[in-house]
Amino acid sequence: MADATTTFEEFTALLSGRRVVPVVRELFADGETPVGIYRKLAGDRPGTFLLESAEQGGIWSRYSFVGVSSYGVLTEASDRVEWQDYGLSAERALGDAAELAPLAALEALFERWRTEDVPGAPPLTGGLVGFIGWEAIRQIEHLPNRPPSEFPMPGQAFAFVSELVVIDHRTGTVQLIASVLNDRGEAPEQLWQGAQARLDRMQQELAQPTEAWLAEIDLARAGDPVHRTEKADFLAAVDRSKEYIREGDIFQVVISQRFEQEATAHPIDVYRVLRSLNPSPYMYLLHLEDSAGEPYWIVGSSPEALVKVQQGRVFTHPIAGSKPRGATPEADADLEAELIADPKEQAEHLMLVDLARNDLAKVCTAGTVEVTEFMRVERFSHIMHLVSSVEGDLVGDANAIDVFRATFPAGTLSGAPKPRALEIIDELEPAQRGLYGGVVGYFGFGGDADLAIAIRTATISGGVARVQAGGGLVADSDPESEYQESRNKAAAPLRAVAVANAMRRVES
Repeated sequence: MADATTTFEEFTALLSGRRVVPVVRELFADGETPVGIYRKLAGDRPGTFLLESAEQGGIWSRYSFVGVSSYGVLTEASDRVEWQDYGLSAERALGDAAELAPLAALEALFERWRTEDVPGAPPLTGGLVGFIGWEAIRQIEHLPNRPPSEFPMPGQAFAFVSELVVIDHRTGTVQLIASVLNDRGEAPEQLWQGAQARLDRMQQELAQPTEAWLAEIDLARAGDPVHRTEKADFLAAVDRSKEYIREGDIFQVVISQRFEQEATAHPIDVYRVLRSLNPSPYMYLLHLEDSAGEPYWIVGSSPEALVKVQQGRVFTHPIAGSKPRGATPEADADLEAELIADPKEQAEHLMLVDLARNDLAKVCTAGTVEVTEFMRVERFSHIMHLVSSVEGDLVGDANAIDVFRATFPAGTLSGAPKPRALEIIDELEPAQRGLYGGVVGYFGFGGDADLAIAIRTATISGGVARVQAGGGLVADSDPESEYQESRNKAAAPLRAVAVANAMRRVES
């Protein structure tokens, strides 16, 4: 097993031409868990995160990532940028970009610290980790009728990673990483000593005994979610959407509703339950704070990427068409057959694959966009979906933020044609979506990005968890079925909150 620990000689060589350099210390730690490492090293510090991934069938992917600390967080309040200083000044982090609109400021931060990746490193060793909410679409499209906001939450927030732990489940090792900023001409010895002191502290914290956390569950104490939208109002919105489709305004639109649940449990425990109930390709826990210093958490298990950029290749995986899971293997197989044969689901899926191809064509070299997988079935804990894959080569002068602008929002969360579908969403949904339909993920300073669509996700603040879900409506959609589909899609995160609420610690 090769040791990934950075030597001083390697560090000195990496400084040449790089503005951010990861210094790595690898340890064998096969008894540690991602949640346990997060508890020990991140604690209740804002600007921290846990990112994991499970493939279809619940098989966990090779790496988990624990964000231990951040230099600062680029956030937004009332459509203006704010920099939360956790050790790096706004002037040094952003320069004069603080006066820009939020997406433009994010791009300026990304470009200011762009640096070549370290060969052979894990996919994430630093960079910007966070989210962009649905309302960012107003920086891309002109939408005249903005619905009211019903709960306070920033429209975007990205942590500039300072210290990170990469857990390699294949080898049983962890990589402690200190990101060194190389923008002021400091002596290599000074930068190295600072990085080693940070790694020493992380190692000491990791070496502390892991506290046992056993719980019993009393679901009678769990509580039930509350629907923000009355059922009759949701059904009426479906009917009005179908009228727009018949009149030729759109081919499809996605109408959603919000659910709220009391959240007495710590968000870490909600994440623990969710990763067990509904392991998904994108699992995340983010701890952030708003401009008033009030904490909030994002806990999610998204099955779907908006887009991924990897070494100049762009990938997207539209998901459209769904059925609930069957109670038995036989029932599950019957539902899969129904899903594949359903003309409504096929039409919806094909429409969104075409939309994904058109979106990628905006930022990919002509002739390189292709559908590499078409209408396969993927299963999750409560639901199964039809999934396709579309990819292409990133055009030379575009960056990952350009890719986000070209593909956001996902057609699976808006509809087609997008501009008119977005206007209809503003008309028929009673409040702003907040995070729902936005993205959670990272922009690496080497140019890569991986952005999950914020679905199957709870935002937790002030003792309340909020989950939003919806479905794509076409001409022959059944309102009652669409109502039930939104409930099915919200089930996993709501169940995770309920179970976490019902957990009671067992004392030794």
